[in-house]
Amino acid sequence: MENLGNWLKGAREAKGISLREVESVTRIRVRYLEALEVGDYAVMPGGEPQVRGFLRRYAAFLGLSSEEAVARYNQDVHGGRPQPVVSAPRPMPPLSTDVVGVTPTRRYLRMFLAVAAIIVLSLVAWWLLTRGRSDSDVVVEPSPQATQEMTEAIPTEDTPEAMPTSVPEETSVSAPIVPADSVTLTLEPVEHVWVRVTVDGFATFEGMMAPAVPQTWVAEEMVLVETGNGAALIAMVNGQSEGFVGGRGELSARGWTPGGEVEVPLPAVPTSAADDSS
Repeated sequence: MENLGNWLKGAREAKGISLREVESVTRIRVRYLEALEVGDYAVMPGGEPQVRGFLRRYAAFLGLSSEEAVARYNQDVHGGRPQPVVSAPRPMPPLSTDVVGVTPTRRYLRMFLAVAAIIVLSLVAWWLLTRGRSDSDVVVEPSPQATQEMTEAIPTEDTPEAMPTSVPEETSVSAPIVPADSVTLTLEPVEHVWVRVTVDGFATFEGMMAPAVPQTWVAEEMVLVETGNGAALIAMVNGQSEGFVGGRGELSARGWTPGGEVEVPLPAVPTSAADDSS
């Protein structure tokens, strides 16, 4: 099978298109396009997620199959072996209950209280009975209604009425939050700062951001933020604060996938952007 780089280059040359023309449409820099055509994937700052994103976009532009491009990449780099998939953490199972919504401890407590109530009522009835006999030899017996209430208060395994009909609020267990299949990044500038954002290998933003004007991006594989002043940006990932991107006046780069944050190399910041951040 023809390797990936020759396959892409041959399709481009067959259309008579230069790398500069490809860059103007796909927004993929020429040095990254050249890297794809020669198989030099180490120059990609975002690693494999960026390589796959660039491959899909470049192949689609050339009228080639994006999936075949990724398959050829796996064949060239990994010998066709499927890549491991990081699965989302499995939610913890709910506490086991004998009755829906009631834990065994709470159930035994209810039974204890019911038995205690019967004992108290029995003692009261005995006291009234013995007192009545000593005073007027009149036998005082519990009323049928009280006897029926005491009998109904005893919970049994076979009595449907003993089961609670509603679930107490304090025993409800909220459903665990399952990570989504995408990652959402929101940047909140606290001062004017130069920023580059790459989504799934595509540079979607590069320029200055103003204070109090946040922006949001959503990626399926990886979102990468690069800046010349890390202390000027606060990152929010999937609604959770990740703090400042870096230190004051420092070149900073951070990336996130649906599975969490990944390590990325420092960016190459344009001279004008570095001057503005200083």
